Amino acid sequence: MILIDTVYQKVLAIANKEQRGYITPQEFNLFANQAQMEIFEQYFYDKNQYNRLPKDNTPYADPVHLLEEKISIFKKRNQRVVISNAFGDGTLPTDVYRLDLVLSQNTTSHTRMVEEITEDELNTYFESPLAKPITQRPVYIRTGKNSIKIYPYGNGTNGAALFFTVGGFDIDSGSSNITTSSSTTNYSFIKVGQRVTQAHIPDNTFVGSVSSDGIVGLVNSSGSTVNATGDGDPVQVTFASEDIKCKYIRKPETVKWTYVVINDKAVHNSGATDLQNFELHESEEVELVIKILQLAGISMKDYQLAQAATNKEMNTVSQEKQ
Repeated sequence: MILIDTVYQKVLAIANKEQRGYITPQEFNLFANQAQMEIFEQYFYDKNQYNRLPKDNTPYADPVHLLEEKISIFKKRNQRVVISNAFGDGTLPTDVYRLDLVLSQNTTSHTRMVEEITEDELNTYFESPLAKPITQRPVYIRTGKNSIKIYPYGNGTNGAALFFTVGGFDIDSGSSNITTSSSTTNYSFIKVGQRVTQAHIPDNTFVGSVSSDGIVGLVNSSGSTVNATGDGDPVQVTFASEDIKCKYIRKPETVKWTYVVINDKAVHNSGATDLQNFELHESEEVELVIKILQLAGISMKDYQLAQAATNKEMNTVSQEKQ
């Protein structure tokens, strides 16, 4: 973390506000967020370039390792993808910026990676007997900024669905079992370890056992028996054959230098609830100051200041990438 007030004071000092003009808090916040996003976005292009360079055996001197350290601040792991219907439609977390991996896992089997393919590739995959998506080799396509569609999907009768709905259950009040209304129905596709979600059932409930006559025993994530509650009427119970998780990179939070006005002067308010410091790695402080000075110079039409900051940035980049 980099303290935003430290950066602001350095920018004001270097810009020599008495001669060039005062940078208001509102202007600084705009420049600061622009600078932070420019630095953050550059990480992904630098990573591609650094991967072509010779590796250094010392992690603290290897540019790829250093870049991963900077990016890791914004990585989120094991985040749930909400599958909303029986057709594999999933909603990603709202703060996804760059999606890394989608994973399929449950409490009894190993984790599988869900491969991303394009919509154009989808037909080709389904036309090939070997490449056709199956439960053991699922795929997904992006259908929106925060939405995906996972294949295969279905009604569960062939055991291939990742998410499906089954009706015809009676919930026995106080019982740890859900009993099917018909013992002749084939429920073999319900597997131990599948997540169970329904209004009458506690959260984080999984299938603990499935008997031959269609009785499903429920457990929680620690393996303890869960008592189902309800009025005994037939209900629809949703079984998710796999928990879908994702790993992604989020954006930095929007920075904000907070202040109070004392004697017509803005004074930093470090106790404000909406204060937001820079989330970038501490090593980026100099780069932040340089980029903000560039933007301030352009805003004040002081091109000498903007050019000096640009030259400094070019020298720094040249040193890092030579």
